[in-house]
Amino acid sequence: MPAQARRELVVSRFQTDQEFVRWATTRGIILLIVSSILIIAMLTPIEPIDYLFFALSSWLNVAPEVLLMVSDVLLLLAGYTLAASLRTFLSAGRMISSNLSDASSLLSSVNRTVNWRGMPSLAAALLIIVFWHLPWILDQALLQFQLHWIMHVSVFFAGVLIYVAFTRLTLGQRLLTYLLGCKAMAIFGAYLLVAPVAIYGSYPAPQQVEAGAAMVAMCVASDATIIPLWIRRYFQH
Repeated sequence: MPAQARRELVVSRFQTDQEFVRWATTRGIILLIVSSILIIAMLTPIEPIDYLFFALSSWLNVAPEVLLMVSDVLLLLAGYTLAASLRTFLSAGRMISSNLSDASSLLSSVNRTVNWRGMPSLAAALLIIVFWHLPWILDQALLQFQLHWIMHVSVFFAGVLIYVAFTRLTLGQRLLTYLLGCKAMAIFGAYLLVAPVAIYGSYPAPQQVEAGAAMVAMCVASDATIIPLWIRRYFQH
């Protein structure tokens, strides 16, 4: 290859790397900002999101528990976006540092070896979510501040695990996993709707019914968004 062509190839690769670093850094910053806002709102001792939910419950005339259950979804999102931002920064760093490149390769290798098709991470995240929603556990967590904070941190970590699992899945598998999670939430919400007695001691029966209806409605809204996308992608491939 002529020297001029080699120089042009090197310059082209350098420009491509620089563009990728800029894109990855911008994306990482945006994800980090989103995660930081959610962490401040959900994991600080004051938990300002709770005050917002109580204000909205009065304005919308619904039980506070209906909105407070959204906090679990936001905690999962906070953990997910933080893990995504760190991975994005690491991807950008590996282009400019051999040490970061080695670290990124090592983490990817460990994830491929230990996290077979993302199943261990998904199973661990599922166990965390189910554990904290067992009636006697959730009732205690709502009454004890320290246990309540531990619950929030645990659900946040479950969001990190979900992201780690998603790095081992294709887009179609991610959508399917999301749909299955929504279906599980809808089934549980339907059970809360028809349960003859209050399942959770902290929630009166009428508030339990409202929470169940909200869970079913959230699942229907998710299905209306995700299923058409999944079907379209399936037929495209």
